Amino acid sequence: MSYKEKWSLLLEEKRFRAKSKTIESDGRNTFENDYGRLISSAPIRRLQDKTQVFPLEESDYIRTRLTHSLEVSYLASSIGQSIENQLLKKKELDSELKGNLSSLLRVAGLVHDIGNPPFGHFGEEAIKTFFKDYFKNNDGSTLSEIEKADFENFDGNVQTLRILSKLYYFGDEHGYNLNYSSLASIIKYPSNSIDGNRKLISLEEFSKLPSSEKKKHTFEIAKKKFGYFQTEEETFIEINKYLNLGNRRHPVVYLLEAADDIAYSAADIEDGIKLGKVDLNDIERIFRENLVENKKNVLGNLKKLRKKFEKEKNVDTSLIVQKFRILTQQIMIGSIVKSFEEHYDEIMEGKLESEIIDISAAKDIRKAYKKLQYIVFDDKSILKKEIAGWEAIYGLLEIFVKASKSDSFIASGNNLESRLYKIISTSHRKVFEDIEKYKNDEYKTLQLIVDFISGMTDRYAIRLFQELKGIKI
Repeated sequence: MSYKEKWSLLLEEKRFRAKSKTIESDGRNTFENDYGRLISSAPIRRLQDKTQVFPLEESDYIRTRLTHSLEVSYLASSIGQSIENQLLKKKELDSELKGNLSSLLRVAGLVHDIGNPPFGHFGEEAIKTFFKDYFKNNDGSTLSEIEKADFENFDGNVQTLRILSKLYYFGDEHGYNLNYSSLASIIKYPSNSIDGNRKLISLEEFSKLPSSEKKKHTFEIAKKKFGYFQTEEETFIEINKYLNLGNRRHPVVYLLEAADDIAYSAADIEDGIKLGKVDLNDIERIFRENLVENKKNVLGNLKKLRKKFEKEKNVDTSLIVQKFRILTQQIMIGSIVKSFEEHYDEIMEGKLESEIIDISAAKDIRKAYKKLQYIVFDDKSILKKEIAGWEAIYGLLEIFVKASKSDSFIASGNNLESRLYKIISTSHRKVFEDIEKYKNDEYKTLQLIVDFISGMTDRYAIRLFQELKGIKI
């Protein structure tokens, strides 16, 4: 299959069931149709109260998962337009498909964090730790090793696929019924939880390992984590087979990852400045220490911005940082587009074993931003709220999982277990009772609980935990 034929396959209209009929004047392409299905839905709205960096932040200036996702959506679409222009010039893309790639990336950016639990990555760690403890102390579990691994390695990206393909109930078992490529765009690690979740090392390092150690390591980025739960295995297999991906990344995954890196690396520092966690001197010092290729350009522009605005009346440092963010993002976007062209074959075959930004001319900018993020992430006010979030998530899992072991964990009845069951949202219970066909009831029940808790907003998770523990009525 030529790359032109592959793009035609990846950007065509293909869903698990035929698309609902639309009005004759509807001029949207298949991915704009997906965007319309998503933008007004409850899982997207809940992102407005999920942590980006600053948990439970009262300032309305600071980014949430929703504002971050909107920024990633725009950046990804912008990158897609540039790539699309390249492909059209090289006649690698049919002209009738113009706009589809950027629209696909717009969708991918919007939904890429939809599966993240309350309190972000620290929330993921709370879920993983709970289940490692739970299975360690629960000899009677009926779960297989791969089923246990799904919970012990819980990941927001994996939950995203579940939400998009099944968990969002909109009348049938297909969830949003999105285009195959929309679903494939968020499968960053196309492996199951046993084949994936390995330590990523170079091919050279991997070749030197003894056979006994190779199962714990990988040189393939697709196996760094995992991409689907056992309940969504058939969905993954169908998408992977139809799109001819060969258990490798869809090409747009690389571009989405780059857009995400560009968005949060710069934006987190902009928010940090506004809250007083870092200052301009921190930015200048760390960029000076870490820049190589872009040192003269970036530091020179930062110096000009400081000279122009630092002493200007009624202007604070956030304006300087905003303009600095825009400058660095422009450099990173240009470098991503160029790097995509340089590594085109590897990307189209899903064999590029690095993130694009890490092999681009802007890798030093990304490195500098990472160093700055450590200052922000280690702020005590953030750490204390993350710990509170951890306690809430771990505690809610304890309460609901303990109740789930009782035969009374059903909707009928008036005892404690049935009351807890009825607290779970009706849409989740609908999927659990009528849609999910997975055969292991224990796995299904644990997944129901994780679906409910991981879908909570930060404030709801804290409030529900306090209410159930009698701390706050």
